[in-house]
Amino acid sequence: MAELQQACDYYRDQASSLVAENFLAQVDHAIGCLREYPELGQPVSSRLRTLPLRQFPYSMIYRLQTQTLTILTIAHQRRRPGYWAGR
Repeated sequence: MAELQQACDYYRDQASSLVAENFLAQVDHAIGCLREYPELGQPVSSRLRTLPLRQFPYSMIYRLQTQTLTILTIAHQRRRPGYWAGR
């Protein structure tokens, strides 16, 4: 995911490696929560849901279909909604 790599690079360059590691840990934690509770995120459409990260201005956008959960992107919350959709 391009957004995930960009966010990690940004936090590493602008803050520290520790902040970048904390960001990745939050993403991993969110993925674990979604594995246990796939409907945890808020619906944004009939097929998509969003789960905000706790300490960072990013949300995980994902699709839930029957038994499959697909993470589409990690989107910055201050960017135009849906900016990632054309990728």
